[in-house]
Amino acid sequence: MPLTEMQSVQALERLAIIRPHFEDGVCQTEIARVHQISLRTVQRWVQAYREEGFTGLGTKARSDAGHCRGLPEELVLLVEGLAVQAVRRPLTSIHALVSQVADEQDWPRPSYAQVYRIVQQMPKDLVTLGREGAAAYREAFDLLYRREARCANAIWQADHCQLRCYFLNEQGKAQMPLLTAIEDDYSRSLAGYRLSWSAPSAVLTALTLRGAISVKEDPRWPIYGVPERFYTDHGSDFTSKHLEAVAADLKMALIFSQVGRPRGRGKMERLFLTVREEVLAKLPGYAPKVEGNMRRQREIEAEARKEACLTLDEFDEIFRTWVVETYATRIHTETHAAPHVRWLSSGVIPVLPRNEAQLDKLLVQPRRRRVVHQEGITLLGAWYMHELLAGHVKEAVIIRYDPMDLGTIRVYEGEKEERFLCQAFCVERGGQAVSVQEIVTERTKRRKAVGKALRERKRVVERYASPEQQAMRAMEKVPAAPGPEGRHEGGSVDEDESVTECVTECVTELSEQSKKQPKIRWYDDE
Repeated sequence: MPLTEMQSVQALERLAIIRPHFEDGVCQTEIARVHQISLRTVQRWVQAYREEGFTGLGTKARSDAGHCRGLPEELVLLVEGLAVQAVRRPLTSIHALVSQVADEQDWPRPSYAQVYRIVQQMPKDLVTLGREGAAAYREAFDLLYRREARCANAIWQADHCQLRCYFLNEQGKAQMPLLTAIEDDYSRSLAGYRLSWSAPSAVLTALTLRGAISVKEDPRWPIYGVPERFYTDHGSDFTSKHLEAVAADLKMALIFSQVGRPRGRGKMERLFLTVREEVLAKLPGYAPKVEGNMRRQREIEAEARKEACLTLDEFDEIFRTWVVETYATRIHTETHAAPHVRWLSSGVIPVLPRNEAQLDKLLVQPRRRRVVHQEGITLLGAWYMHELLAGHVKEAVIIRYDPMDLGTIRVYEGEKEERFLCQAFCVERGGQAVSVQEIVTERTKRRKAVGKALRERKRVVERYASPEQQAMRAMEKVPAAPGPEGRHEGGSVDEDESVTECVTECVTELSEQSKKQPKIRWYDDE
């Protein structure tokens, strides 16, 4: 059995004492006199060195080390069982109860010092499991598997974090926003993020994932593409049938943590800690969390609400600048490389969706039906216009949109199979303006197409169902006039003539209607 560090030091000291006996032939009595130790001790060291070598000079541990000598095993287990109860007992209470049981069972009574040593020598995991429960035990002692990505875009992690800093919302009131972030596990690069006032939800996760997959407008932010695996929590804000369907369509595997046991997201927690320390702590309205002092916490938050002066859009600019200029360009302490440099140097070829429609499915803030009016499409009190809507006036269409970007909406036609139609804009909400000339051109084009279709159908009607042909068909259904012998009494030639005149008038009226020209509607802007 190898010696411990302390035993090795002790063995070296003893070897230095008896070394002259082996090298110079000094007698053991002289060595004992010079070092003022007993002759029997020197003899024992010499014998141990000859039999076991260097390891024989170390002090051997007792075979019953760690055990209470003189106490029954049942008594020791009783002490340990009382010490790990959920309701923690003081040692004096444990000692009194154990002494009483020992008298009843004819065991030797333990001393207070023995009870103290038994409790102090108990394994920490056993004490934690007994006193604090299984959840605390898993958190402190469960062995964890550390997942490491082999290359960029192999694993992305997502998580939410409420930022402990107050900003002004749309109503001008101070509020703490929510940060949803997606990080590339290999490079520690931030693939995408989203700031919002809403609570964590699957909608927010899907919208953030859409932004992370898309190519960024800023050339300093190179991360994009569909990840091989997307690792998230198992909460309702990450699990949804819609997200699972989109992941299957993108050929992206979803990995969820165990239900009720969120583990393995320490990298995301470290990112959020960095954001708090390097970004939020420097801004007005920062309200750090105070543990165990609710009164002080309320005072800090009240003061932070008074100091809040930045809007969420202004903070978005600050945070984006920090991400691309500071966080992504400095050396990471664990990977020993800058996140963006490590992502680019991995040599991965990002995989993009086959078409834009696959990403549009991540716009889960719904699939809503809207009727196209002459003024366009209305949504949340605003009108959206595109010239291609001219061909779908008074028709129902499907729209999808980003709740955080209401400047544009994506319009689809078809109920069972959606087909992308156009991207409508709202100028009031920052969208692209549609010129009057574009609307007039598309409207005229549509009117000509409708007029052409109408004329084509009229020609078919003229060919097969003209007024003359309808009159002839009506005449064919009139029975032939009977002879004089077949007429009923009271019948006359005047009745036959009246029927003929009626049919003639109908034919004349239908002919005049067919000659009427359709009215052309002129618009003021043409």
